[in-house]
Amino acid sequence: MFELSFLNAGLLYFAAATVLPLLIWLLAKKKPHRIIFSSLRFIKESREHEKKRSKITNIILLILRMLIILLLCLAIARPMLVSSALKDSDKHPPTALAIVLDNSYSMDYVEDRLSRLDLAIRAIERINAKASPEDRLILVTRDEAFNALHAQIYAKEIPPESLKSISWSHEPMDWPQTLAFAESRLEEAQMPNREIYLISDLVNENIEYKSSIPLVLIPVSEKEPRQNLSLSDARVLPQIVDRAKQQTIEFTLTNHGSAPRDEVLVQAVVNDIKVGERFVSLAARQSMKESISFELRDTGWQSGYIEVMDEYLSADNRSYFAFEHYPNPRIAVVGDAGLPPQLRSILRVFSGSDPIRIDPSAINLQMLDDYQLLLFYPFETLSPRHKELFAEMDRRGMGSLICPGPRLGRDTKTWLEKRFNLKLGDFVSGPASIDFVSPHHQASALIADKNLRFSQVSSHWQASSAASPLISASSKALAVTNANSALWLWDLAADSPFFSDPAFAVYAYRQLSSLMNADVPVTELKVGDLIRANALELPDASRIDLANPLFKASDPGIYTQNPDSPRAAKLAVNISYLDSDTIPGKVPKNFTLLGEDFEDKLFMSRLGKDLWKSLLILAGILMLTEIALIKYLEYKSLKQGLQNDIGKNR
Repeated sequence: MFELSFLNAGLLYFAAATVLPLLIWLLAKKKPHRIIFSSLRFIKESREHEKKRSKITNIILLILRMLIILLLCLAIARPMLVSSALKDSDKHPPTALAIVLDNSYSMDYVEDRLSRLDLAIRAIERINAKASPEDRLILVTRDEAFNALHAQIYAKEIPPESLKSISWSHEPMDWPQTLAFAESRLEEAQMPNREIYLISDLVNENIEYKSSIPLVLIPVSEKEPRQNLSLSDARVLPQIVDRAKQQTIEFTLTNHGSAPRDEVLVQAVVNDIKVGERFVSLAARQSMKESISFELRDTGWQSGYIEVMDEYLSADNRSYFAFEHYPNPRIAVVGDAGLPPQLRSILRVFSGSDPIRIDPSAINLQMLDDYQLLLFYPFETLSPRHKELFAEMDRRGMGSLICPGPRLGRDTKTWLEKRFNLKLGDFVSGPASIDFVSPHHQASALIADKNLRFSQVSSHWQASSAASPLISASSKALAVTNANSALWLWDLAADSPFFSDPAFAVYAYRQLSSLMNADVPVTELKVGDLIRANALELPDASRIDLANPLFKASDPGIYTQNPDSPRAAKLAVNISYLDSDTIPGKVPKNFTLLGEDFEDKLFMSRLGKDLWKSLLILAGILMLTEIALIKYLEYKSLKQGLQNDIGKNR
C-alpha cells in the first residue's frame, strides 16, 4: 500500500498556479481579420487543415506548461512516498534537529553504574553518528547558563566538548520555555526540515507544548522501580541547657522507594570536619525525623551539612545548615522599670548572665558597638534619642526586640504601627488563646507543630496585622516582626499561662537568636532565591563583588554574606527536593514515542522515498520538450514559407 505525504504541505496552495496557462490561453484568443477573395474554396480547405494542426499543437504546449508548473509546486512541497514495499533511503534530506535534554536532578539517578544523564548523552552520540554533514544539530538543556554557551547551530554533530559540559540543573527551566527556545533556535537554522527530539526520564513531568515542528520523545528506560533516599530540613535545635558545649541538628530522612533500607549511614559535617554519624533503618515510603548531636569547637558562625550515604540519587543526599554560636552574647535592656521574672530568666539563660540595664535618658550610639542586641522594655514613649538610635540600627542591620507595657503614647503607637505594618487597638486584660504559630519563620518554626499545654495570654494589645504574624489569637497578632525588629504585644509583667509552657522558652530563644542576625534571611533559602549582599563567597570558595546587591543563588551549599565585613554571615542554600519522590510522567499526546533502537527512525528517512529531485528532473524534461516542440514548429513554419515563396516565383 502506498501513502504520499508532504514535508511542506502548506506550499501546496501554490499548485493553484497550474491553471494560469489555461486562463491566459482562453483570454488571449484573437479573432482573425475577415478578407474577401474572389475564390475561397482552396483557401478554406487550407485554413481548416492548418487550424486543426495549430489547435492540437497549442493544446500540447498548454498541457506541458501546466505540468511543468504543477511539478515545480509539488517538488517545493517535498512529497514523500511511503510503502511497505519500499526500503528507507540510505540518505535523508538535510535536517535541522534540536535535541532537548532533560537535565533536572532526577536524571542523576544511577542504575548499573550509569546515571540517566549518562544514558542520555550516549543517545546524543548515537544521533551524532546518524547525522550527515548537511544536517544542523542544536543541543538545548533546561539550564539557561548552559544554553547561553552551548546551544549553538552545529554542522553534522554536537561537539564532544559540549557533551562533557552537561550536568544536572539545580533550577531547571519549565518545559514550555525550554521547547520554545529550541524552536526559536531551529528557525535561525533556516532549513525547511526541522525536528525536535526530547530525551527525558519523564519523572514528575507533565509536558504540554504545541508546535508545528514534529516532536519526538526518546525515553530513558527504567529497568526497576526507583529506590531513593533523601535528607532534608536540617535545622539547629536550641540548646538552652549546657548549650556552650553541645549542639543538635534535626533533619528529615525519607525513603521514597518501594523497598526497606536497613542500616543506612548518616553523618554530620561542620566546618569541613565530620563531627558525628549514626545508622538508620527506614521502611518503604517512610519519612522520619532524626537528630545528631556534637560538641562545638569554636564560637562564631558554624556551617555544614547532614548527609545520607545513598548511591542511587546523590542530588538530594545533603541538607545544608548555618548558625551563629556565641556562649555569652552581649545584650542590653533599655528601660526604666524592673524586669519581669520570666524575661529576666530568659535573658540570663540566653546571655549567660544578668542583662545590662540602660536608662532611656542615657541612650547613645556608642551602645551599638558594645552590644549585639538591644531589648526595649517597657517601651512607652518615643524620644528623639530613640529615633536616632533606631535609624542607626536599621542602617547597620542590628536587631532589636520591643516589648511595650500597658501604656503607649500616641506618637509611639503611630510609630509602631508604621514600623510593623499593623493597626493597634486597645490594651485588654482578658485572656486570649493562641491558635496560630507561623511555620515559616525560624523563630517560631520549631513550635509550629507542637500542641501547647498552656496557650493563654492574660493581657495584651489588640492588633490587626497586614503581614503574617508569628503568633496570633483569634486573628489578632501577638508577635510580629519586620526586617530587623520584633514586637511582642503581650504584657510580660502579667502572669500568663503561656509563659509557663516550654514552647515559650524555645520561641523566645529562637527570637533572640534570629534578631542577633537580623540581616540574615529568616527563612530557609532555596536555589533560585535572592541573596542581598555587597560581596559573596560562593560554595566553591570563590569570591565575587556585586554591583547589584541582589544575587540569585544558583547552586546549593554554604554562602558567606559580605565575607570581609565585621557582620559577615553564613547562609545555607538547599535544593527544592521536587524530584526526590518518583512520579512517572505520561508521554505527551503530540509526541512520537521512539524505542531503544531509535536510530533507524531518525530524521526524515522514516517517511520513505523523497520525490522532489525526481519531480524536478521530470519538470526539466518537460521544459526541454516544450522548447524542442516550439523550435520544431518555428522551423516547419520557416520551411513552409520558403516553399511558398519558391512556388510564387515559378
